[in-house]
Amino acid sequence: MPPPQTPTFSSRDARIISLIFSAAIFLLGLLSAAKISLIVSTLALSLGAVWIYAKFFRREQPRLRVKPTSQEMRDIKGQILEDLSDALPRAIVVLDRNADILYANDAAFNMLSPDIIGQPIGAYLRTSSVRSHMEQAFSGDIPPSLSVHVLQPTERYIDVDFSRAIPIDNDNPRSSVVFAVLADRTQSRIDREQRADFLANASHELKTPIASMTGFIETLRGHAKDDPVAREKFLKIMAEQAERMERLVTDLLSLRRIESQEHLAPSEIADLSKALEAARDSLTLLAENRGVSISLDYPEETTALTSGKTDECIQLFLNLMENGIKLSPEGSTLRVSLERLPKWTGKAFPDEPGQPAALRRIVNLAPTLNPAWRVIITDEGPGFSKTHLPRIGERFYRVAGDLPAQEKGTGLGLAIVKHIVLRHRAGLFVKTMHADEAENGSHGTSFAVIFTLRDVRPSPS
Repeated sequence: MPPPQTPTFSSRDARIISLIFSAAIFLLGLLSAAKISLIVSTLALSLGAVWIYAKFFRREQPRLRVKPTSQEMRDIKGQILEDLSDALPRAIVVLDRNADILYANDAAFNMLSPDIIGQPIGAYLRTSSVRSHMEQAFSGDIPPSLSVHVLQPTERYIDVDFSRAIPIDNDNPRSSVVFAVLADRTQSRIDREQRADFLANASHELKTPIASMTGFIETLRGHAKDDPVAREKFLKIMAEQAERMERLVTDLLSLRRIESQEHLAPSEIADLSKALEAARDSLTLLAENRGVSISLDYPEETTALTSGKTDECIQLFLNLMENGIKLSPEGSTLRVSLERLPKWTGKAFPDEPGQPAALRRIVNLAPTLNPAWRVIITDEGPGFSKTHLPRIGERFYRVAGDLPAQEKGTGLGLAIVKHIVLRHRAGLFVKTMHADEAENGSHGTSFAVIFTLRDVRPSPS
């Protein structure tokens, strides 16, 4: 295929055009005494001659195609590989034959370390299988996926996929690299373990009342069938166990329903003040039986609208208030406050004098300039030790160890609260002071729920 032609200006072209204009100037000298029309005609003829030459007689020079050098080719290929690595969302490192890291994208820096360039990959993925997988890659095969259990600086599970060797310099077969794609599977591993623990705990919680009821049924069928006192006693216990199973199944279904919709923020409008009133009304009988009063502190606004689902907000406040009532001593007060904040600064509780209490952000909420509603529920119970804080909101974890068995609940109430808060894109915080650690007697537990406000308008009636 002939090389492409392109117009170029050569020295031959310059000479010919110079001759044309020299002839024109000579003629103009001869015609200096002539009329102006002859001079213009002469100039026009010379320009026409230049155009005819350029259009029909000028030779086009071939454009030379310059082949890049081998070093330039290596630089181009290396730049393409780097750009490809940076464009992908996965963590990617480029390895040489010694398994040293030649290049890494931002995701790999975030996963492993900012100082990984030049370091062996084995310093971060401590397993002997890396070497055999690298040898397989440089032999021209694609190695199988490798799962690595990392212990430092934190425990993680990382899957590694290797590419086959990619040559950088065709003249040097040993100048090849291997891509390693890293995927952090820690969260999925934790989720699997939590599901397994959940099933084990649920089975255990159901097995206990079932075994109890089975034993009482056998007793009633046996020597106690003609004993009315024993029969009444056993039937009462069986009724309590049946209620416990009913609460457990109800809580399990509620938790499952909320978790399945957690990724969808509510599109309805909820009134927090009405939700608190509904929760209070539902717990009035329980509070009276335990000798605990409920105090609601409302803002000046008649309504407290926010993006949320009313039934779930009622369930959230119901669980927190019920826990507070059960933990509060007779004659105490459960204080519930609703306050509108001009903006959410990240400070869940107002400043209070006295000994600092233990605090935990169960569901953190980033500060924002938008206003927010803050609900604080405070009991006067014994509080709990700091060792319990990391597990608040965990399924089947019970803090109320001193309560009777029938009042301990299922251990799912705070887990339901946590997932309702997550679904509402809200914040959940807890502050507690154990009675043994309080110096001035101001012990108890407070939960704060923060709902940030967006564009909230009441639905048309």
